[in-house]
Amino acid sequence: MITREEALRRLDAVANELVALRAALAEGWTETPDEAPTQAFLAKCGGWEDTRSPEEIIAQIYAARTISHRGATLFPEETA
Repeated sequence: MITREEALRRLDAVANELVALRAALAEGWTETPDEAPTQAFLAKCGGWEDTRSPEEIIAQIYAARTISHRGATLFPEETA
């Protein structure tokens, strides 16, 4: 358990953080977005480039799938 003084000190620290966050938000807030969200994402992450056709990509995904037996051991049958 913490003391009353420690609790008050922590609350003051949180209050100071909130003031700083409020100021940062007020300074950086823009009412209109600079660009569409999708375009902003693509600008940061880049696009997908692949020489395969969509059919080839789908075929590879299906070929790479495996069967999982994890659920078989989660609830073992009781033998009585």
